Amino acid sequence: MGFTLNVTGGSDQIALDEKSIRNVVFDSESPADSNARATDFGVSMKIWGKMIYKQGGEGSDATLELSKWSVVPSERADCYRSAVVEVVSAGQVVRKYEVPNAFIMEYSEEMDDETGVGTFYLHVKQKKDENDKLKIDGGYAV
Repeated sequence: MGFTLNVTGGSDQIALDEKSIRNVVFDSESPADSNARATDFGVSMKIWGKMIYKQGGEGSDATLELSKWSVVPSERADCYRSAVVEVVSAGQVVRKYEVPNAFIMEYSEEMDDETGVGTFYLHVKQKKDENDKLKIDGGYAV
């Protein structure tokens, strides 16, 4: 199983492939004090992966673009972008999450000088008043 992430809506498209992403968690979360289906629910995705650096001008570094997006101030419209995660199994997309108005809640990078491997953590959330625009697809024909 593998994952891809494509982010559009900013100055550059951000694309991470199956080599980079290790783990994805999709959350639909209602308030803990609710006794019925709440109208005030949140949708988020948490993504963990390896940093694959681009050297020698061979394309853009997707994690560099993620870190730049993470510091875009809320006053700018491009702090909200479209994030699409596809879950791939045996070469087929089995699930697709489209979060059209995503913003970054958390982003971190960790580098290890002993192994020379960097890792990242990305937590994006859907703009709450746009939850109805979220799309979840699956069950594609083989």
